[in-house]
Amino acid sequence: MKDYDTLNDNEKRNMLASVANLYYNAEMTQNQIAERFFTSRSKISRMLKEARRLGIVEIKIKEPWERDTDIEQQFMEEFLLRDVRVIPTKETTGTLVLQKLGEVAAYYLDNLLDEHTILGMSWGNTMYHTVKAVKTSKNIPITVVPIMGAANVRKPERDSLDLSKELAAAYGGSYHYIYAPLFVNSVEVRKSLEEEPNIKQCLDLARHADIILTSVGSIEYKSWKDYLSTTDMKNLEKKGAVGHIGGHFYDQDGNEVKTPFVGKMIGLGIQDIKKTKNVVCVAGLEMKAEAILGAIRGGYIKTLITDESAAKKILLLNRES
Repeated sequence: MKDYDTLNDNEKRNMLASVANLYYNAEMTQNQIAERFFTSRSKISRMLKEARRLGIVEIKIKEPWERDTDIEQQFMEEFLLRDVRVIPTKETTGTLVLQKLGEVAAYYLDNLLDEHTILGMSWGNTMYHTVKAVKTSKNIPITVVPIMGAANVRKPERDSLDLSKELAAAYGGSYHYIYAPLFVNSVEVRKSLEEEPNIKQCLDLARHADIILTSVGSIEYKSWKDYLSTTDMKNLEKKGAVGHIGGHFYDQDGNEVKTPFVGKMIGLGIQDIKKTKNVVCVAGLEMKAEAILGAIRGGYIKTLITDESAAKKILLLNRES
């Protein structure tokens, strides 16, 4: 094989096309191709990557769900998101929409995880459907950790602690528990508990998570009515809160709405969430559109998985304001 680096541009493209054809069409291994061209496997690997970079090889992945790519493109143009998935809304009930979103999110997540991944886990119905939809053949030692204390005591299977355990088990990974409630009685109690070794370790891990898997809650939908008093909910509405993520409330522009109970919450701070490399938000239904838009504007989420009806409402709200 003539030294690849000495070839002119046209010769390089011909060589890359030949190597790519043997690998993708003739189904030869990289070692076999390397032997044929009297070079190293690592050189062939680099050439295949180069072929993709130059567009000589184009790989199209057909995912097992329909996607509204037109709306996805509009989102990528209007918002500073890392990635977006929008599924057509065909289901007739909210539960069916959440189940479908969970399936799409589980598939998407499976392509992100590797053995070094630390994943921060939130809680709620959408997260429950996502974890239940995980069907993987991978056996990798991921680490899953809750991003907040126990919240949903009546339905523990929807709480971040149990969801962390189940997701880790699906991949053969490890999980951690935060042995504390989401809210405590005072700031002093919170500070004391967060110095407890187990809780401190969990929160430190969560702050270094590669990915946070979460949804967002809506004030209009009153998704926290079981955890806050009617007075608290009304006060949040007066302050302009439209949604919450990880126990933190924000307005339509994504600005945090300060609350007296946030200082009593055991979990990541809103800035911790914002600093995470990839926050994958799975949230749908038109009633959550304002909450999702606020989270996008606040920079709290990097990847969005939603449905068509919510996506259209989000775009409309963004263009009207």
